[in-house]
Amino acid sequence: MKRFFKWYDDDLKGTTYIEIDNDVASKQIAVTSNKYIASNRKDEEHHFYLAEEKIDENEIIDFGGSEISENQFYNIWNKFRDELCDNWHQSKEKFPIGSEIEGIIEVFYPEGVIIGISPDIIGITDYNKCRISSKRDNLYPRHKIIGKVVGYDEDNMWLIIDNPKVF
Repeated sequence: MKRFFKWYDDDLKGTTYIEIDNDVASKQIAVTSNKYIASNRKDEEHHFYLAEEKIDENEIIDFGGSEISENQFYNIWNKFRDELCDNWHQSKEKFPIGSEIEGIIEVFYPEGVIIGISPDIIGITDYNKCRISSKRDNLYPRHKIIGKVVGYDEDNMWLIIDNPKVF
């Protein structure tokens, strides 16, 4: 079951919003005075902004956070996404279904392996398929990966990649 929370982050000087699915963060976004920092795009300072460990929802409340509605979360998430729409449409035109991609492994998320294809284009692929098609020593960030576009994750604005090969 998905639950949604927000809290003020003193370090960021902004409010963080998080979507939690079965005790794991699936989306996260911070709103500061001058930018959004989100889990679906790389930030220069914060890399990919997503909690990596199981989430204790009671800890969020204990530290001053509060539960919010799904609608409240997606109002913030979609404001950020709206700023990326033109770039997202160009990405899909540049990489139609069936296109070959080449990128680097950026990070491992619960949803899969996040691939940096260019500064503005992100892909995702299945971890187990990467593991099967590669030596274990290759499954680390910064390793080259190739694959084929088989779809689009519209919510995160990611290319969905299949047939991954890691080098």
